[in-house]
Amino acid sequence: MTGFDPLPSRGPDRLPPRERHRLNIRHAVLGLALALTAASGISQAVAQTSSVQTCELGDLRFESGAMIPNARMTYITHGTLNAERSNAILSIHGLRGNRDAQSFLAGPGRALDTTKYFVIQPDTLGVASVDPNATTSPTRSGMNMSFPRFTIRDMVQAEYRLITECLTIRHLVAVTGISMGGNGALQWAVSYPDFMDAVIPVVPMAHASSQTAFIWELARQAIMLDPKWRDGDYPADDPPRRGTGVGINIQNAFGFSPESFSEMYSDRAAVDRFVATSSEQLGNTTQARDWVYRTWAIVNHDIAAAPPFNGDLRAAARAIKARLLLIPNCFDQLHTPGAGGVMELAANAPNAKIVDIDDILGHSGNSSPRGVTVITAEVQSLLQRIADGRRGFGGPSFPRHWTRADRCPG
Repeated sequence: MTGFDPLPSRGPDRLPPRERHRLNIRHAVLGLALALTAASGISQAVAQTSSVQTCELGDLRFESGAMIPNARMTYITHGTLNAERSNAILSIHGLRGNRDAQSFLAGPGRALDTTKYFVIQPDTLGVASVDPNATTSPTRSGMNMSFPRFTIRDMVQAEYRLITECLTIRHLVAVTGISMGGNGALQWAVSYPDFMDAVIPVVPMAHASSQTAFIWELARQAIMLDPKWRDGDYPADDPPRRGTGVGINIQNAFGFSPESFSEMYSDRAAVDRFVATSSEQLGNTTQARDWVYRTWAIVNHDIAAAPPFNGDLRAAARAIKARLLLIPNCFDQLHTPGAGGVMELAANAPNAKIVDIDDILGHSGNSSPRGVTVITAEVQSLLQRIADGRRGFGGPSFPRHWTRADRCPG
């Protein structure tokens, strides 16, 4: 996972921009296969995990008033819950992931050290789990397009019920997540501000930007224009594979930075080959109906939308009580830190630090060698401070190479 040459001892933040950029390219190329695996939702787990468990939620009511009867949510865990039930961390996956997708961060000596912590990884609301017990997605519930639309807040409420009702845990050390999971982690910070010591969102958004909404609407249209979409009520053996692959690749066009495309493909023919092969693979491995539902939740996401904040992001930020470790990537064109409200959160939350992954793989940089190294170092430092009873964070509150706190460097 981290088998690459270490960064120079003076640290990447102190390198001249050109030298830092060359390092980013080298690390990005080394990590490309890893990032593409993560983008495909394929598990990178080597840590020992529990068998799949099921939380019986009964009636699961959404904030719209709609209800899912007899809801069952599946999850796995890493590590051991201590006698006091006080060492748990919730780790939430991204859009195309499932309960296994965060496992590359969990294990002895990793960011979420399972010799110390009990790590909970659920199949979140809307995920087409392969388990017949799971009913929290349109497909697995059998409701298909009759399944009510849900929000990120609904997802968090289901996770809260899993933690409190099925695991009887009353406090978490941390809530963390990547991409959509990072959005959820931020929602946890305002929905349940006293429930955790730290919130650690990776490449998140506090609210969806107009650009993000535009990208995902194009992606959904590509799926829905496939004749096999059939208004979402397609049969299991004949899904809209072609439209799904093209739609997700529209998203991926923004998931990687222009610099990474230059490094990944030597010529136009290489681009065409990758588009063809990846579109086929994505179409064959993604449940289109459930993916569409989750993107609806993402584009309607805003941690400040619900009372008492009524759209005021600064007020929502000020209400966060946990230590907030924000880990965006300034090369990210899908969840851009500025437009997605991450900078504003960092400036207004009472106890916040922002760290730039600074990797040309963009949104996928969270799972590159450099991304994993940055995340691991920052998370381990914060968790150790919490364990030691020390306040705040180690290091500066925003990256040294930034000239201003409210904007990524140009």
